[in-house]
Amino acid sequence: MRVVVNDANILIDIVKLKMLSQFFAQEHSFYTSDIILEELHHEQQQELQPYIEEGKLRVISFDMDELMLIGELQSEKPQFSEQDCSAIVCALKVNGKLLTSDNTLRKFAEFRKMIVRGHLWVFDQLVEQGIIAGNQAVEKLRVLIKEINPRLGLPPKESEAQLAAWKGLK
Repeated sequence: MRVVVNDANILIDIVKLKMLSQFFAQEHSFYTSDIILEELHHEQQQELQPYIEEGKLRVISFDMDELMLIGELQSEKPQFSEQDCSAIVCALKVNGKLLTSDNTLRKFAEFRKMIVRGHLWVFDQLVEQGIIAGNQAVEKLRVLIKEINPRLGLPPKESEAQLAAWKGLK
């Protein structure tokens, strides 16, 4: 399965949660764009570098036609950053799922018939693949929501259902 990481938000949150090793232990191929990578702080780029060197995070560059498509998307949706648009083009280029926590970007991508996933999916995958225990997922998600990214805006019903399911797992 191929996954594209959006506009740095998921990567930044995973870095802040100190979960990079668990994140990249998943049985997925992760891609991001050079445009997204450049958006990160230098320290965050350094933390990701070993995963790039190991091929666990592949960094995609764009040709002129793809850069033009990024520009066209920005013209169509001015509220999107160059990074947002590069995530869409990256997902299209590698025929991958778009991984984002940006609700506006999610809706736009879904309208374009793209498969989109977010934070809950990431934690669910980590639990399903036996990388972290359910109680760890509960703890890390709570830290994410309360301390790291309080404006995350996860869907309340879905979040509570996931938390309840993970609590039942050891």
